[in-house]
Amino acid sequence: MQALFEKLEHGVYSLSRVRDGAMNRYRGYQIPWEWMQDTGIVSQIKIQSVKLARKYLRRVSSELEATQGGPDEEELMLQGVRFAFRVHQFAGGFDGDTMRAFQEIKEKANALQSQRDQQHLQQQRLAAGR
Repeated sequence: MQALFEKLEHGVYSLSRVRDGAMNRYRGYQIPWEWMQDTGIVSQIKIQSVKLARKYLRRVSSELEATQGGPDEEELMLQGVRFAFRVHQFAGGFDGDTMRAFQEIKEKANALQSQRDQQHLQQQRLAAGR
């Protein structure tokens, strides 16, 4: 998913750069350029990217449930948040469903941190009791 998103992101940015440059040149030579304006395709790509991020976050969430307490849990969360952040920056925000999926990952991260804090406190108590 990440590799596909990278290709998509680079493609959209390249398209925008080429289109903007051509529009400026056309305008300078008084050639009609209005037809080159965004017809909504880029907007649709961004909307679909947000849906991709939602699916990715839900996948991360389900894998977190499956590997509860596993050593890769933190890395998996970090990977999901990084991907979601990139999509958020690219698309200009999240929709409500994607925001809820992101919130679910955040809650799981908080629970994991709380669990680790409790384990650390228990270890300190055991060490102090010796």
